[in-house]
Amino acid sequence: MTEHDRLTVVKGSVLSEEDMNRAFAAAGTPVDAVLQCLNAPRANEWNPWAAFLGPPRLLADATANATRALRQQQQQRQASTQPDAGSTAPKPRLVVMSALGTGESRKVAPALLRLAIDHSNIGKTYADHEAVDAEIEANCGDEVRWTVMLAVGLQHAGVQPVRTFGHTQAGASLFVTRESCARWMVDVASGAMGDEFDNRRVIVSN
Repeated sequence: MTEHDRLTVVKGSVLSEEDMNRAFAAAGTPVDAVLQCLNAPRANEWNPWAAFLGPPRLLADATANATRALRQQQQQRQASTQPDAGSTAPKPRLVVMSALGTGESRKVAPALLRLAIDHSNIGKTYADHEAVDAEIEANCGDEVRWTVMLAVGLQHAGVQPVRTFGHTQAGASLFVTRESCARWMVDVASGAMGDEFDNRRVIVSN
């Protein structure tokens, strides 16, 4: 990634509280949104039974660090807002890419996916996704607006129209493009969709 006047690259680990603080400080202004699209690798991504390489709580601990930093920033902004100003600091957003089959969305996941979660090393990744949900519930509070995108199977095919469903709602297709996911996450994070998806888990497909 090449830095330019609208991009600052901060190298570090999302598992490091210190590195997360450096990334927030590098922005120079309060951070409006954090987009998280991480995944712990397996030895072979195409083989569900391939060895899980971890770390086991990559997604959950990254979420905890990002949420902590956002809340700390928001609390500082609220403390500096004059009581008689008649306004409050806008709440930042956390937009996390997760997967269909996490939490209650398991009810509407394809049977083959449920089988893979239960009987292959994909299950270790899903345990991390479940831990992400727990971190969001425990840490976002009233200071951070959050959205969890429950993506179906990923593929490369350019930006395509996106359909959204409640996290227990059937009807999603089997695939969504990575490009569509990225655009949808940016639109939610930037506020282009208003508050429609605030504090919601949303199944996303093409």
